[in-house]
Amino acid sequence: MEIIAYLPDAPQTEVLVYVGLMFPAPFSTTRRSAQMDCRGYSQSFLDGKQVFQQRLQTDADNAQRLIIHLSGNGTAVVFGTSSGAIVTLASHPECVTRLIAHEPPAFSVLPKEFQLQAHGLINHIYDTYRTHGPSTAMEVFSAGLSEGPETSLMKSCMDARRGDEIRANSLFWFEFGLRQYTSAPVNIEALVKEKEKLILAVGEDNGDGPVMSVMKAIATQGDKEVLKISGGHLGYMLKPEVWARSIVELLQ
Repeated sequence: MEIIAYLPDAPQTEVLVYVGLMFPAPFSTTRRSAQMDCRGYSQSFLDGKQVFQQRLQTDADNAQRLIIHLSGNGTAVVFGTSSGAIVTLASHPECVTRLIAHEPPAFSVLPKEFQLQAHGLINHIYDTYRTHGPSTAMEVFSAGLSEGPETSLMKSCMDARRGDEIRANSLFWFEFGLRQYTSAPVNIEALVKEKEKLILAVGEDNGDGPVMSVMKAIATQGDKEVLKISGGHLGYMLKPEVWARSIVELLQ
């Protein structure tokens, strides 16, 4: 586990921990903030024997350890996006005072018919990766997205030709992230018990799609509202200042 950014000298408010961001977030100067690389990505090197069947719980446990390490009282505000949001929904609610879950592709919360459709698409993307490589698989992955700067940016972030670290992250994600996180069960009953801490957020630039269906399903079962923040799935990269203000507003 690697903390890739931390502002210890900001005012002594609750720590804000980011999980799942592809690149550094626009950190607020009014809050101590940290960003975590999940194990196996970038500077978070694998050390010793790994139990890949328990990756989700391993990531959740690491996030808990990070919070305890950084926070004086063992709690933090947490922002999880994409697969990082699935990590933050997994366990350890005692460490979280508020959780912003941003667009988790947690297809297990959907009705069975839609689960099968989503998992069929995920398996098709994985098979394309194994047969034709990551670049072709990313074309399939992004085919369902609306054309625009975010689609181009997502492809660029996963383009294995851009450097060794990006290539390693891309291959690791296809092998150990794409299928495992999207099929992970979400404990809705546990979320309902902690629903006062939960903030469900989607990018205002996104339309309806599988992830929006996931958000609506969690919102319905948890009696929560889905709130909108600036940008789309990668708003923190395309509109960092406006995106950061959106997060601050959600937490006020």
